[in-house]
Amino acid sequence: MENNLFRAGIAEALGVFFLVFVGGSAICMDAFMKLPGVAPATGIVGIGFVGIALAHGLALMAAIYMTAGKSGAHINPAVSIGLWAIGKINANRMLVYVVLQLVGAVIAGVAIWAMFSMFKSNAPYLGNPSYIDDPSSDYALSMVKAIGIEALLTFLLMTVVLNTAVDAGRTARQMFGIAIGLTVTFCILIAGPYTGAAMNPARYFGTAVVSGKLSQLAVYFVGPIVGALIASFFYKLFMEEKQDAVAEAPA
Repeated sequence: MENNLFRAGIAEALGVFFLVFVGGSAICMDAFMKLPGVAPATGIVGIGFVGIALAHGLALMAAIYMTAGKSGAHINPAVSIGLWAIGKINANRMLVYVVLQLVGAVIAGVAIWAMFSMFKSNAPYLGNPSYIDDPSSDYALSMVKAIGIEALLTFLLMTVVLNTAVDAGRTARQMFGIAIGLTVTFCILIAGPYTGAAMNPARYFGTAVVSGKLSQLAVYFVGPIVGALIASFFYKLFMEEKQDAVAEAPA
């Protein structure tokens, strides 16, 4: 493996580590602050749903700006697969990125476990995204609907990625990290209670492996990858600026 590609993959692993560690820790801290005897007698308990959404969006934004010049700042296996499918990166780069993204996610899961060991076998399971699949619950989702939600959210995310960070005709080029981070924030705000709004196989994989909550893995791989592929081909067919088209993901 060429040295530059390996270094880019390490940057991807570090970026995913930021996202998974901050996002999962925010969920765990919210739960920790609600434990008896932890929170103050008065005032707001926990960082709240909005705080969790902002933690994910801000962590992703920081990770993007940190890694954009090294790897293109995919920070998401679904993004890497989508860019490969429309010829923006080659298969070798895609595979290296995906493997190291998943490795970075697992390391982040271990780090969350080190901080919040009480939540490894108890909710919120290291901040692992999930949906209610118990058919006895009034709020249960079918696997198909959960996949559809994750696919739709990832379609929105990937569309923003392509048009703000990849497209040759993009304007305000240094704003792409903010746009992508805010997209993750509002997607969590509108769908977090349904599926956790992972939009990223690595976001699920890291905490799921360490907590042992792997039963919904298919949803969080199939949904984001399908959504990213649909967005990528839609962009390629209808939105791509052909002039000075980039050959790689943003650097």
